[in-house]
Amino acid sequence: MTTVSGTARVLVRVSTAVLPAGEMRDRYRREHVGELNALTGNQQVRYAMGALTTSWALRQAVVQERDMTVTTTRPRKPLLCRLNLHHHWLAERSPDGEWYRRCSKCGKDDPGSFNERDVDGIGPGLSGW
Repeated sequence: MTTVSGTARVLVRVSTAVLPAGEMRDRYRREHVGELNALTGNQQVRYAMGALTTSWALRQAVVQERDMTVTTTRPRKPLLCRLNLHHHWLAERSPDGEWYRRCSKCGKDDPGSFNERDVDGIGPGLSGW
């Protein structure tokens, strides 16, 4: 384990200064200094310069990650679809022209058998007779 050069330590301090104050900034400083301990003197300065040049991108990623208003907390699938109790089946055609049924609510394909009579109205409809 080598000692961290003063230049590399200053560069790491400057590169983490753009991060939000508090535990997050301290954590990234400790991580960078930990990485520097495994490098030689010239490698330390190069690593610290890399940390400095990417510090703004790191700040943007960290700030976006903490913004919980951007993501939804509600599941995408309706409850009855998730429990596989009820689906709203619609007839669709595949690119090769075959008919199949897909739930319009959750997008699940119907694993049961299906034929064209069900679509043309000759046989039972998608919801039965």
